[in-house]
Amino acid sequence: MKYLRINKHCTILIIFIYCVLMGPYSWADKLVMKDGSVLMGKIIKQEKNTLEFKTSYAGTIKVKWDQVKSFQSDETTTIMLVTDELVKTRFVSNVGDISQVKKEGEDWRTAFKTHNVSFINPDPWRLGQGYRIKAKANVSLKSQHGNTIKDEFDIDGRLEFRSLIDRYTFAGNLENDNSRGKKTADNWLLSGKYDYFMSKKRYYGVELAFERDRFTDLDLRTSLGPHIGRQFYESKAINLRAEVGLVKVYEKYIEADDQDYLALNWYLNYDHFLFDDLTQFYHEQRGLWDIEKSDKVTLTSWTGFRFPLKLGLVASAEVELEYDSQPKEKVHKTDTTYRLKIGYQW
Repeated sequence: MKYLRINKHCTILIIFIYCVLMGPYSWADKLVMKDGSVLMGKIIKQEKNTLEFKTSYAGTIKVKWDQVKSFQSDETTTIMLVTDELVKTRFVSNVGDISQVKKEGEDWRTAFKTHNVSFINPDPWRLGQGYRIKAKANVSLKSQHGNTIKDEFDIDGRLEFRSLIDRYTFAGNLENDNSRGKKTADNWLLSGKYDYFMSKKRYYGVELAFERDRFTDLDLRTSLGPHIGRQFYESKAINLRAEVGLVKVYEKYIEADDQDYLALNWYLNYDHFLFDDLTQFYHEQRGLWDIEKSDKVTLTSWTGFRFPLKLGLVASAEVELEYDSQPKEKVHKTDTTYRLKIGYQW
C-alpha cells in the first residue's frame, strides 16, 4: 500500500512537471511554411502580405503570407478579406492560390483566394470598434555662439483619431529662429480637419486652418471650407491620400492691405516604409490657388526620411519648401529650409 501511494505521488509530480514544461508549447499556435519549417508561437496580425508571429526564442518575426502552408491557432483568428468579409477560424490551409478552413473534427472547405486576405486579426477600429489614435511630435534645436550667433527652434506635431466611418486630424508646426539677437523666422500653422467616409476609399470633410508668417508680412491667414478626398492606401507599410476643395480665405497683413477671396485648396499626404521598415519616405503638401486671381498661388510642402529608433523615438531629415507667387517686396517667392529632427510617435 505504501508503495502504491509513493508511486501515485510520483505520477502526479511527473504530470505536473510535464504541464509546466510543455504547457506553453501544447497551447501555442502552429505555423507551417511551404519550405517545411514549423514555427511555434502566437499569431499577432497580418498586413500587406506580412504576417507577424511572436515566438519565445526569437521574439516577433515577420514571414510572407504567400509562403505560409497552414496554421493552427489556439484561439479563433479573424481574417478580413479585400471585400471586407470576415472569416473566423482556427485552422487554415493554403493550397495553391486557394485557402481552406475548417472546424475541429470537420473536413476542409474552400473559403477564399489566398491573395484576397487584407488583414489577419485586424485592429478593432477596422471592425467598427472605437477609434485608432495616432500621434507624433518632433523638435529641431540648433544653437551657435561664436563667430556666428544663431538660435533655431522648430516643432511640429499631429494627432489623429480614426474610426471605420470618420477621422479627426489636428496638426501644427512652429518655426522661431534668431540670428545675432534678431528674429529671422517667426511663423506657425494650425489646422483642424474632419473627414467622413462614404466608402472604404472616398470621403468628404471640412477644414479650418490658421497660418502666420511675419517675415512675409502675413499676420494671419484663416481658411475654412469643404473638401472631397480619396484614401488610396492606408496601412502601416504605405499611406496615400489626396484632397481638393473650395475654401474662403481671409488674410490680414502687417503693412499691406487685408484681403479675402475664394480659393481652390489641395492636400496630399504620402508615406512608405523602405528597406524592411528601416526607413520611411514621406511627402506632405498643401496649397491654395486664388480662383479670382488665377496667378496667386501659395504652397507649402515637407519631404524627407524618417528613421525609427527604439521606444517610439524617430529621427528625421527633412526639406520644407514654401512658395508664394505674389510675395511682398524684397521677399523671394521660394523659401527652403533643411532640418534634422528628433521625435516621438505612437
